[in-house]
Amino acid sequence: MRLDEIIQQHTEKLSPQLQAEVFDFVLFLEQKQANARLTTDPQQRKKRLEKALDNAVELGVFTGVDGVQWQNEQRQDCDIGYSVGLKK
Repeated sequence: MRLDEIIQQHTEKLSPQLQAEVFDFVLFLEQKQANARLTTDPQQRKKRLEKALDNAVELGVFTGVDGVQWQNEQRQDCDIGYSVGLKK
């Protein structure tokens, strides 16, 4: 008997609530496996980030966005004591 069949047999004996917990744990393990594939090498991470930003520029996602205005809007609720040249 295959391992997946053994797991299924045992799972079928559980209450629906416990079956839901088994399913939740399976999803957790899938995510853990996917995260393990992600690299922690700084150079590879840098290359992936660079590629993602290049793709964003090619798609024009930043078109029409004023970077300074956007930054000021993000900091709007945070008074950092610097307001020279900012229009309110």
